[in-house]
Amino acid sequence: MSDLVDKTLGEFRLLRPLGSGGMADVYLAEQVTLQRMVAVKVLKPALMAASGETMLARFKQEAMMAAGLNHPNIVQVYTIGEDEGYHFIAQEFVQGKDLASILKTKGVPDIGSCLHVIRQVASALKASGQAGIVHRDIKPENILVTKKGEVKVADFGLAQLHDNPNSGNITREGMTLGTPLYMSPEQVSGKELDPRSDVYSFGVTCYQILCGKTPFKGNNALGIAVQHLNTAPPPLKEQNPKLPDVICRMVHRMMAKRRALRYQSAADVYSDLKVLVAAYKQGRDIALVKLPILDQLDAAAKKAKQETPGMPAASSQNAGTSSGSYDDVDTFLMSDDDDYSAATVATASVSTRDAFDAGSAKKKVSATTKAGKTKSIVTVVLPSWIEEDEEDQPMGRPAPEFEEMDLTPMVDVTFLLLIFFMITAAFNLQKKIDVPPAKTDESSTTVNQDPEDSATVEAEIDAQNTIFIDDARAENFAEVLQFLKTAKASSDSVELKLTIDPESTHEKRIQVADAAAQAGFTKINSRISEVN
Repeated sequence: MSDLVDKTLGEFRLLRPLGSGGMADVYLAEQVTLQRMVAVKVLKPALMAASGETMLARFKQEAMMAAGLNHPNIVQVYTIGEDEGYHFIAQEFVQGKDLASILKTKGVPDIGSCLHVIRQVASALKASGQAGIVHRDIKPENILVTKKGEVKVADFGLAQLHDNPNSGNITREGMTLGTPLYMSPEQVSGKELDPRSDVYSFGVTCYQILCGKTPFKGNNALGIAVQHLNTAPPPLKEQNPKLPDVICRMVHRMMAKRRALRYQSAADVYSDLKVLVAAYKQGRDIALVKLPILDQLDAAAKKAKQETPGMPAASSQNAGTSSGSYDDVDTFLMSDDDDYSAATVATASVSTRDAFDAGSAKKKVSATTKAGKTKSIVTVVLPSWIEEDEEDQPMGRPAPEFEEMDLTPMVDVTFLLLIFFMITAAFNLQKKIDVPPAKTDESSTTVNQDPEDSATVEAEIDAQNTIFIDDARAENFAEVLQFLKTAKASSDSVELKLTIDPESTHEKRIQVADAAAQAGFTKINSRISEVN
């Protein structure tokens, strides 16, 4: 890792190294114009030289597409640039650890934490897929978990450097052994990629999250990659017998080798996950939950097996289990002739509004494991960590300690609604009770004014990213700062109430926060204007 500490690239001053990978060195940096901390990935010069001008142009184009992704579960890409021969990406600085490190040090998370993480990753991939972006390198190393349990997918706009069309060497520079562990069959065989490739890699990642190991192993990258083409993954149920069958079926369907028999988008995965998470939060047995899209895909796979001449019988390890939906049909039909899907899998990718015929669901059969084989799975609550504010931490501070994750987002909304209705009922009851008016001291005429009303300046960022300060429209950062200074001087306020539209961008929110700090506001009370 080259030492670029204290060097300035564009408007970013590199403060200290954060890490290094096969393609880039990562630094904590200060964006001097906005006075905020960012993460700057400096691409390794040797890699850029090997990629050529065509590859560099493609990288810039796709990185700018990634910069347009504005999603709470995606690490925000701010900008890309070049200075003194160094190509770099400036992105959101996430105070957290990658999922690979967490799994290595803490073991397999409990089922609630698994669903919490998997759902957020699916939400990120849903957004990227709908934007037409293929990540190409979904794996635990690229999934970050913050101290509050928020999950963010990193390296959008960077992973495409793996796909160099001028190089057929799967172990070329920049590709670590970790990448072939998660590659889709079409990625291994050099076919054109679409978002379904990310679904496969996501399935492999889910497999590892749920049992602590990847489905394929090998002594070299090529040996591992080939297994994605012609080897059926070991049943997830055998790796962790405590898992509900429906989750195992779902993960194996994501890992279907034939794209037509796989979940057709992360949006479909997310749709089924919402059903699972809702059942889990309500305390229902998720083993009995029916997932509409998964059942449609399993039915399509079963039909494909019946209509394919010469299809071998299911292997003994899958016979008699609910894992029949991910038996050798996927390996046998690895030609991936997507024309086949027109007749057989026409309904594989259904919307969440489509009705599901429960009568067509496959009969549930209890899962079993091989006789005489015992599995030892260490299950823990997914950890997070508490850090002091960045300005209070000295450079080069030791890694923070782990503690239990805050799973507040998993609280059942039904419970919150119950509390709301109880409070409302209490107020209504109080209104019906005749209470004599309180005696007042006629000698006291002082009226106490709510300090919150008199010492508050209101700001708003609407869906079009327009900023208003007390109903005055601000066109740029300088006007925002000037309006805030004027409002503070006139009201001597210490608090800024910021209303944020969920469609607004992270950049605009940072602008208001920076301007408020420079204007002298000591407290910012922000809220989302609506919930989608």
